[in-house]
Amino acid sequence: MPAIELLSCFGKFSRTRRANLPVLIGVAAVGLLGTGACRREIIEPRPGLLRFSRDTIYFDSLFSTVLSPTQRLWVDNPPPYPVHIRAVRLERGEASPFSFVFDGQAGPIGVRYTIGSRDSLQVFLQVRDTTQKNTIQEDKLLIDTDAGRQEVLLRVALIAAYVYRDFGFDSVIVSFPTDKPVIIDGYFYVGPSATLRILPGTRLYFSGRRWESGPLQGELASGLYIAGRLEAMGTPQSPIFMQGWRLEPYYSSAPGQWQGIWFFPSSSQNRLLYTHISQSSIAVRIDSAGEGSTPKVVMEGCLIRDAANYGILTQGFAPILPAQPILQAVNTLVYRCGQACAAFLGGGTYRLVHCAFIYDQGDLRRGVTSLAVSDYLEVQNQTRTYPIDFWALNSLFWTTKEDAVSADLRGGTPVQWLFDHCAFRQKDPLPGVGNLSLTSPGVGSASDDYPLLENSPLIDRGRYDAGLSPQRDLVGRRRDAFPDIGAYEYVR
Repeated sequence: MPAIELLSCFGKFSRTRRANLPVLIGVAAVGLLGTGACRREIIEPRPGLLRFSRDTIYFDSLFSTVLSPTQRLWVDNPPPYPVHIRAVRLERGEASPFSFVFDGQAGPIGVRYTIGSRDSLQVFLQVRDTTQKNTIQEDKLLIDTDAGRQEVLLRVALIAAYVYRDFGFDSVIVSFPTDKPVIIDGYFYVGPSATLRILPGTRLYFSGRRWESGPLQGELASGLYIAGRLEAMGTPQSPIFMQGWRLEPYYSSAPGQWQGIWFFPSSSQNRLLYTHISQSSIAVRIDSAGEGSTPKVVMEGCLIRDAANYGILTQGFAPILPAQPILQAVNTLVYRCGQACAAFLGGGTYRLVHCAFIYDQGDLRRGVTSLAVSDYLEVQNQTRTYPIDFWALNSLFWTTKEDAVSADLRGGTPVQWLFDHCAFRQKDPLPGVGNLSLTSPGVGSASDDYPLLENSPLIDRGRYDAGLSPQRDLVGRRRDAFPDIGAYEYVR
């Protein structure tokens, strides 16, 4: 027993007795061993008011039918005595969309509970509702003590949405509804004979679910898996949006919240028009060069940002160049990606027109740069090379590193590797004509999607091609006969 408690057993001490304190403690210890006369004072519970860390629990806007993130409430007992809690419940009872766990026990709590003097506990709160319309839901967490009733307001803004969980189909054409947001919780698989059509203005939100087993165990699962055909038909006035489903401000630019779009080898004739893709792991992944009379993937007016790994990742590995490109991209902007804005691996055919790849991740060691290109594959200590045909027109490649373009070409035949009126930060010149080597691209901030500034060196430095130059830019502005390099046309 501490000395301070022993002193309380013997009452108040005079100055003289305090001088003999060591002797008294020894005597007290002997007496305690013999009789157990010293006891702790028991403080009986009394009525008292509790203190809460917040008087209102706000949940950020979230989707109906989806379980919310957990909110935490601290409950403190400031008085120097215990307080009895008689009950803890929600005012709306079973009709409430909210639920709570009180100090480890799922609510409601209907038995007497004692919270010690100057002690505290936690309440964890969540919300899920099946409402079919946008609404604001409220309730109150009621805590009854001997001193009366105390309450905490609970409030959430709910967004009605359609939900697809681990969904797949084949041999039909499916379109998402556009009157409400669409939640993809898990995989959404489009079979080899099927087509997924996404209409202008559609908003897709993907959960953070991961594969529980199999070769991808632990990897992000939620995404679009295309073995057939994808037609995302956005417009400049009504683009398509794809992002993670967490709507709190903290997550607005957080990468790696969902998998992305994955085009399988059997996929063909895909179109991504005016589609904004953010917060993914790999925004667009294209496996194999593909075959057919049209490009495997056509992207126009797309914006990709905040990818944890790659904005665009292609894997060609075709011994013979296909008649059509793996990727044909026009008016497409890619930025803020962890590894590289784009990586074209294993050769293949590519056509980039008025694109902008801006690697703005500082000097991250794991990151590469704006564009990484290779024409080989190493298998069992052997290097296999593949033909490549790459051509970029009026495109910007910018980086915070030394070189915007990283190319590792080891002799695949043929090798076509040209930049036509492009701009980049690069130590050594790249092959082509009319190219600019820049110290600054003259663009705005990432928060505005890097628009051209008034005195940008990119203005009027592109080449007009009647057969290839798009009439309008990424946001729908008309391009003139002296086009600007990149995805935007500057309008004075």
